[in-house]
Amino acid sequence: MGNSLDQDWHLAGVADDFEDEDVEQVKVGPLAIAVYRAKGEFYATQDLCTHERAYLSDGVVVDCVVECPFHQGRFDVRNGRALGAPVTVPLKTYPVRIVDGRIYVGVTDAEAAADSRAQEGFGNA
Repeated sequence: MGNSLDQDWHLAGVADDFEDEDVEQVKVGPLAIAVYRAKGEFYATQDLCTHERAYLSDGVVVDCVVECPFHQGRFDVRNGRALGAPVTVPLKTYPVRIVDGRIYVGVTDAEAAADSRAQEGFGNA
């Protein structure tokens, strides 16, 4: 990747290990990030549902939508948009790069720590 931002890109897996509609959890410090392959493209969002304390990486992906395993809240993995009740708060998304067949998620360590703290308040519905 060869630039000064290298420390902000974290290895999230190998592209060939993901089939379409796969989702896997990756940890960056204390932050859980969900990495998806949907319609041949890769995306990354916070892994913690904004409605309840459930990991979306335990959910089901169909096309570009992930469904939370607790109450079937659905989110668009491309942009984090909440797609209807019971979820109303969108997911935070993170940039993804594919370099030499490896998946990298762009998040600084400081951002990961801050996002993890912010998400601790989720799930009080």
